[in-house]
Amino acid sequence: MKNVQKGFTLIELMIVVAIIGILAAVALPAYQDYTIRAKVSEGAIAASSIKIGVADLFANRGLAGVAAYATEIAADQANLQTDKIEAVAVNAATGAITITYLTTAAGQREGIPQLAALNTLVYLPTIGGNAITDANSTGSIVWRCNPNQSGTTILPKYLPAECRNEA
Repeated sequence: MKNVQKGFTLIELMIVVAIIGILAAVALPAYQDYTIRAKVSEGAIAASSIKIGVADLFANRGLAGVAAYATEIAADQANLQTDKIEAVAVNAATGAITITYLTTAAGQREGIPQLAALNTLVYLPTIGGNAITDANSTGSIVWRCNPNQSGTTILPKYLPAECRNEA
């Protein structure tokens, strides 16, 4: 009876290893960007509740309400900080929400070191394409976070989708 050997040749195995290496070289940077984007989205989630506060107080009291809310936010930093968020601020004059990310590890807080100095996400409220003011208070507030429109310094590849896709 014949003894038939089965298996792969060395060339076939080397080709498979090369293909896996190429796929890993392409996938690894994309995955790293994805994980940083996921960490940055924590700030977008934190800003969502602050957006509601700014909009409500602006609707009720105008910029005076926004200024009062900005003071409350400044006084409550200890409760707003997370392992990735260093500070949250509301601009009393414009209603802009600034999320500043921690970029170095501090105690139990890990930060996002990949952002380096480009670590602010800014949500700018507008009505009809113009800044909110007591004279411009009719209409819906639209929040802009695109670096070209709001003062955001984070690289576009790390921004949440809502900030990358703005016109």
